[in-house]
Amino acid sequence: MLSTANKRWYIFRHGLATHSKNGYGDQILTAQVLPEGRPPIERLGFYMRALPYDVGYRSEFLRCQQTAQIVTDATGNSFTSDARLNEQYMETFEQVHDRVQTFVAEVNASAHTHVWVCTHGVVIAALRHFILDGQFWRSMENDYTQTGELLLIADGKDEVLNFREVV
Repeated sequence: MLSTANKRWYIFRHGLATHSKNGYGDQILTAQVLPEGRPPIERLGFYMRALPYDVGYRSEFLRCQQTAQIVTDATGNSFTSDARLNEQYMETFEQVHDRVQTFVAEVNASAHTHVWVCTHGVVIAALRHFILDGQFWRSMENDYTQTGELLLIADGKDEVLNFREVV
């Protein structure tokens, strides 16, 4: 298992960028956060102002750039792009597996304790399982949070906070 001692992960998916049930199609690289996708991320960012922060990472894709910027605007904390957090695009499951595993190992080896990540569904599933279980299988690839939800992982447990609806 990859060592996760003393790490606290704050992982969230990009803002809503399509209403299609069939994915992004030819806009997988260029889809932008929709106007109605902003409020849940703004609420999430407002909440995150009170959270500890050492480092932030995000996918290179536009929808993650925009989502991370919304959170940065709320918190003042920046995100560094990392291609290992990109959406699965023209690659095998094994390639996604290996790049996310390498990312988790590198972050776990770092001195950072509070790690913020903005990424995509399958990558969230991989992060969740590598951090909690030390492994990630194809059958786990749909085990991810929705946009507007914050996945907290610490001390071998995970919790999901929902900012999709106003309460």
